[in-house]
Amino acid sequence: MKQHIVRILHAACLCLAVSLPSAFAQASQAITVDVPFAFQVNNKQFPAGKYHLTAGAGQPALLIRGVDTKQSMFGLTSPIDSKQIREYPTLVFSRYGDRYFLSQIWAAGSTTGRGLTAGAAEREVAQRWAKSASTSGTEVLAVLALPDVGK
Repeated sequence: MKQHIVRILHAACLCLAVSLPSAFAQASQAITVDVPFAFQVNNKQFPAGKYHLTAGAGQPALLIRGVDTKQSMFGLTSPIDSKQIREYPTLVFSRYGDRYFLSQIWAAGSTTGRGLTAGAAEREVAQRWAKSASTSGTEVLAVLALPDVGK
C-alpha cells in the first residue's frame, strides 16, 4: 500500500513538472535578447550571447534560458514602476568595473517592470567597489531586444 501511494505521488509530480512550463508560458511575456557582454543574475554567471527571458503574468518567477549555451535558471523578481513608458523591451544592468549584473527588466509599452534582488556576489562587488572607487557603480540601460512575435 505504501509503495502504491509513493508511485501515485511520483506520477502526480511528473504530471505537474510536465504541465508547469506550458501553463507558465500561456500567460507570460517573453523576449529574446542578444547580450554583448558576460553578466550575472543572482550568483550565476552567464556568457555573452542570446537569451530567452520569460516572465509569467502576475508571477514573481523569471526564466532565463540561453539560446546557444542551453544554460538556464529561474530567478525571483518584484514589481517595479516608472513614469516613463518603454517603447522597446529594456534590460538594465548594474556595472562595477567590467562586471555586469542584471537588475531590471522592462516590457515594451508599459510603465511596469521587474526588479531582481542583488545576489551575494553583487553585494560583495558593490561593497569592494564603494571602498576602492571614486565613483559608485553605474547602471547600463540596454535595449537589446525586440518583442517575440507569435511565440
